Amino acid sequence: MGGMIFEPEVLGDTLAETCGYKAGLALSLEALCDHLSATQYADILVASETSMVRLRSEEYEELFYKLLHRVGYTEEEYDGDTTGIGLWHKYQGTDLEQIYLGVVQLFTEVWPTIMDDALKSGKASLDPSPFFEAVRKKFGQVGLQLALEKLDAIDKGMNLSPHSGLRYTAWKNVEDLEGLFSGNAQKPEYGTFFDQRFINYLNANTDRLGDIHWRKFEELTAEFFEREGFNVELGPGINDDGVDVRVWEDSQDQENDPPHFIIQCKRQKSKIEKVVIKGLYADVAFQEASYGLIVTSSELSPGARETISVRGYPIREVNNHGIKDWLTALRVPGTGIVRV
Repeated sequence: MGGMIFEPEVLGDTLAETCGYKAGLALSLEALCDHLSATQYADILVASETSMVRLRSEEYEELFYKLLHRVGYTEEEYDGDTTGIGLWHKYQGTDLEQIYLGVVQLFTEVWPTIMDDALKSGKASLDPSPFFEAVRKKFGQVGLQLALEKLDAIDKGMNLSPHSGLRYTAWKNVEDLEGLFSGNAQKPEYGTFFDQRFINYLNANTDRLGDIHWRKFEELTAEFFEREGFNVELGPGINDDGVDVRVWEDSQDQENDPPHFIIQCKRQKSKIEKVVIKGLYADVAFQEASYGLIVTSSELSPGARETISVRGYPIREVNNHGIKDWLTALRVPGTGIVRV
């Protein structure tokens, strides 16, 4: 493929703006470099701020796809197969080779009509039903599976390629990644308390969980239980008497019933000591809750666990490992970047 020449400062701007358009999360140049660490591209990006650089088209695409993956936008690093040629290599020489070739032939025959119909009707999306129906009639269920793989490959190519104007989500705003760590973030566009783009990012960068702003840590906790179907009240963040989140079961009257359980969030690297446990127990009794929950980016100290066990306190723990499980459960595709 051909080469791409970038004047000083242009590579970082181009990369960031294109990723931001696709995915909606803003990163500084320093953050871009951090997320490309351990690759040749971090040094190239730094050098591009003062000098002209030349990249082959496939190098720029690889750089772009690495970045999308490392900020959590894609679960796996995209291989750049925008045409689906990888499927041909997958089925070549197998019992499915002729069926796959037949599916590709039907695609070339039917797809232009599908595109014409969309243009005539003014629709913004294509209806693949005629293609699937033609494949089903000729090749049955096996053919349908191959047809789905073919369309999935093309769909990824169109939506992930830095050279395409298509994207999976038309973002209403661009979320600054720095807000996750400074606490200065916009009202979630996708989420009630905590933006989905931050969830996807943390799922791919769990080592940064302990670095996020304490308020964002509380919001992540509230978001998890809200999506689990509970009624959730997020405290003000200051002067909350040690109760960060209150949670009611759906069957409870949130206005009149005591909370089902209360949560204290501790985003810290050191272990939680028993004095915190004693304080939470007092809050549980005062709030008349069934139990208290410590959510921490660290874990309870041995002394804290012993206090719970010996005294029979109704207190539970979600530690660093548990939060990682939350992030996995909450993750869906949808995060990205823009230069700030």
